[in-house]
Amino acid sequence: DALHRCDPPCIPYLGIYLSDLTYIDEGTANFTDNGLLNFAKMRMIAHVIREVRQFQQTPYKIDPIQKAADYLLDNSRRLSDDELYQRSLMIEPRSSRLSVSYPTSPGPLTSLNIHHSK
Repeated sequence: DALHRCDPPCIPYLGIYLSDLTYIDEGTANFTDNGLLNFAKMRMIAHVIREVRQFQQTPYKIDPIQKAADYLLDNSRRLSDDELYQRSLMIEPRSSRLSVSYPTSPGPLTSLNIHHSK
């Protein structure tokens, strides 16, 4: 509801619209009991799509900052996938992840052993 009250431009959360479209599609028949196309369903779908398109129509008034654009687009600063992975491991080593072990003997599950893997 707050999204409908704000002045564009704004970025809507598309998950809500996708959920709406899913519920309309799965919860409403394509044809009426008389075998005719269900225009009420098509109008509901069109309404959701119209709302999304409304947000796409208003341009953003963003002044470009050349220094920032040059920095972000500088290919000499680009890291390979391997370099990114190695940096990821430095920040969050694999050994810091939690592992869960389950009892192997048959019978009721009485406890879970959670420990740091090494």
